[in-house]
Amino acid sequence: MTKKSGTFAIALLLLCSLPLLAQKKVPPKAIRFQGAPQYTQQELLAAAGYQPDARPNLREVKAHARQLSETGLFEEVKTASDSKALLFTLTPSTHLFPMHLDNLPLTPGKDLDARLHERSPLYHGLLPASGAMLDAICRTFEEMLAAKSIRASVKAALTSDLGPQKLTAINFTVVAPPVHIGRIQLAGISPAMQAKANLLASGQTGNDFDTENTAIGLHHAFEDLYQDLGYAAVQVDVAQTDPPILSAQSVDIPYAVTIKEGGIFKLGTIDFPPSPLVARAEVEKILSKYPAGSGRPLDLFRLAVRDAFHAHGYLDCSIVSHPAFNEATHIVNYSLETAPGPQYRLASVNFDGAPDAMAAKLKLVWKMAPGDVFDESYLSNFAALAQKKDKPMTKWMQSVITTYDVKADPATQQVICIFHFAKAAQTPR
Repeated sequence: MTKKSGTFAIALLLLCSLPLLAQKKVPPKAIRFQGAPQYTQQELLAAAGYQPDARPNLREVKAHARQLSETGLFEEVKTASDSKALLFTLTPSTHLFPMHLDNLPLTPGKDLDARLHERSPLYHGLLPASGAMLDAICRTFEEMLAAKSIRASVKAALTSDLGPQKLTAINFTVVAPPVHIGRIQLAGISPAMQAKANLLASGQTGNDFDTENTAIGLHHAFEDLYQDLGYAAVQVDVAQTDPPILSAQSVDIPYAVTIKEGGIFKLGTIDFPPSPLVARAEVEKILSKYPAGSGRPLDLFRLAVRDAFHAHGYLDCSIVSHPAFNEATHIVNYSLETAPGPQYRLASVNFDGAPDAMAAKLKLVWKMAPGDVFDESYLSNFAALAQKKDKPMTKWMQSVITTYDVKADPATQQVICIFHFAKAAQTPR
């Protein structure tokens, strides 16, 4: 071979090798993540789509970074590399929300969370409002339901005012088919209560199913039925039974309700132990304002105790009633136990929907200053006080519908109060 032909052969070899060099895998490097210590190395590798002993090229590194970004859990994902390591710098999103199941016939809790975490390694109980992770959770729920022979379409949406604590959460809903309360099997019902219990059960059957509240609602409904008739010692057990009943029209979730009636008792005394925060006389004064026959005496007394504590800023007050049953006389006496919790104070008050002139007058009428102990009872009387300000105020107040919201922050024990004024509908003449 001549020198010239040898040079040509080397050049040709180099030319043919250029595409290979461009695609050449980098040597194995340590892969490190920083900025998101709430996730483990293994969770992040799995979420990024890395395989064991991977030797990614530049394009593949970018794809892994994009896969992490598309989860919706991170505001930003940056990569950097040196001869020893490939570094991912993560900026977690500050807009993550808890999960709430609307009408999925699944049981919330640790077992469900573990199954979701297995499928979505970065799921730790909080979710973004959009992104690949949210889509993956929806698909996982659909697969779980399919395992129960339920072919359902599950959607997720950011929703506020969910649950008793008015949470903002990612709400998962079966949009098709509709999910209903199915047949309710009753046990432990005496002949005297059979017709009433059957009527209640038939009235609940066919109602919309709620994952977290149906069992609680059935428990309260049957408990109220019995307690209204004097069965103060009644015990109600509600259990969801399998399998769900499937049809072309709906999915029906059956229940078993077991009753231990316990006999009829008359109400004796309600003991409200002396409290340095709220006097019994204050409770009795509130109680006297309730119309006669508006509810069970124990419930009304508990409500009056709650209102009295709320008037002193104890918005988290819990009240537990302890019954003492006298089997010989069939009389039940109650003792109330209260845990007041922290005391809340007013942060601010806003008048939404009020013209500037009226808002100025409302501020003059409002007497609870920022930093004062928050008195919830003051809000219900404020509209009536404002109407007495002057004739223009009276006329305007009579033309609007007044509502209010109380936004209490448990972390700071501060309350923001917002009054809303909406134009009342005009009566046709």
